[in-house]
Amino acid sequence: MSMGLSYTLITGASSGMGACCAKHFSQTQNLVLASENMEMLEKVRCECTRPEEHVLWHCDFANQRDQILPSLSTLLEEKSITIDKYVHFAGLTQVLPIKDFVIPYVDKVFNVNFFSIVEILRVLLKKHNKKALQSVVLISALVSQRGDAGNSIYAASKGAINALVYSLAKELAPNVRINAVMPGMVDTPMAQRVEESFRNHIWDKNPLGKGEPMDVINYVEFLLSDKARWITGQTAFVDGGQSL
Repeated sequence: MSMGLSYTLITGASSGMGACCAKHFSQTQNLVLASENMEMLEKVRCECTRPEEHVLWHCDFANQRDQILPSLSTLLEEKSITIDKYVHFAGLTQVLPIKDFVIPYVDKVFNVNFFSIVEILRVLLKKHNKKALQSVVLISALVSQRGDAGNSIYAASKGAINALVYSLAKELAPNVRINAVMPGMVDTPMAQRVEESFRNHIWDKNPLGKGEPMDVINYVEFLLSDKARWITGQTAFVDGGQSL
């Protein structure tokens, strides 16, 4: 493993768009891949280009929020690496009417979708990494601005991401750019858990049809790159026209 290099941090890298992003980015970047499922994360690493160059970070965002900061700080120190780019794919949802939510589950959704971002940024903006960090892309959701019956807590947690982006774009400029991407329904394992008839209805009505993970990842890659050097504080729909 190369030492003293800058890495891209990808959370939620054990499945779905996070795993797809890891495999794509591994062709050109050194990666820190994060998930609570180490077995699946190791499988993703083995499917990456140059697997020996990538670092795994185990942390349970849902239940161990207080361990995120010390765990990531220790990892960066022990591996002698810095993070210059950060993508947050980690996400948790369950469709339920608001009356059926209980406090522990609300906490888990916000821990994974929002509070973990805050803890990670606290590490990446500390002295030892502050000069390295250049660009952050957070995965929000179409429902954060359009709403979805039965998905209120998830939508609220993604709305919090949007608000964070607006403020941090001002706070962190000009050294760090931060943006959010709001995907529509993309063909991932999470989408496959949605009732098939509803899933197909969404894609059939979508102006550009069904979305694939790379449709989102290509835009994430652009936002992280120097080609987007004049873009910050944006929350962009990447949804094939679904938001229309």
